[in-house]
Amino acid sequence: MSSRILCGAAAALVLLTGCSSGRIHERSYLRAAAFSGSSLTLSFFEEEDCLSAEGENIRSALENAELKNGREIFTGFTELAVIGDGDVRGLLNSLLNEWKVSPSCMIVYSSDGGSLLAEAGAERLRGMAEQAVKQGIAPECDIITLLSRLCAGEPAETAELFADGTAARKRINQF
Repeated sequence: MSSRILCGAAAALVLLTGCSSGRIHERSYLRAAAFSGSSLTLSFFEEEDCLSAEGENIRSALENAELKNGREIFTGFTELAVIGDGDVRGLLNSLLNEWKVSPSCMIVYSSDGGSLLAEAGAERLRGMAEQAVKQGIAPECDIITLLSRLCAGEPAETAELFADGTAARKRINQF
């Protein structure tokens, strides 16, 4: 009798949570992304190598990355975005509203973000950004802080990361 109740409770738990075996492995979980025009370089939690893709825009580049990867890419856990020049406000809006990145996602600048991400790796770049903030080299650089400043027409600054392991303060332009 008690094993029946236990089995029933376990079945109800699986049905109510929507979990089923294997679903978690059907996606790749994005840890960091570098943006350069309509090109992406992506780093995942469960993989060592980065994946690069291009498209007509960021959305199509992500779709092309999913084709190359063979799995859907889940962007909700993204910890770091490496941006370059261009429409920063539009890109950050897209990341927050379409990609649904976490509000704590750090935004950093690099003139060659794809190469930097591929060479240094997401964990090291995130650590560099956190240290730049702690040491006062750069201000808080989460997506909400930067987007709020850009939308208010205020100056926005973030950490600029370099391949030699150094960082500097970088003023972000809206366009």
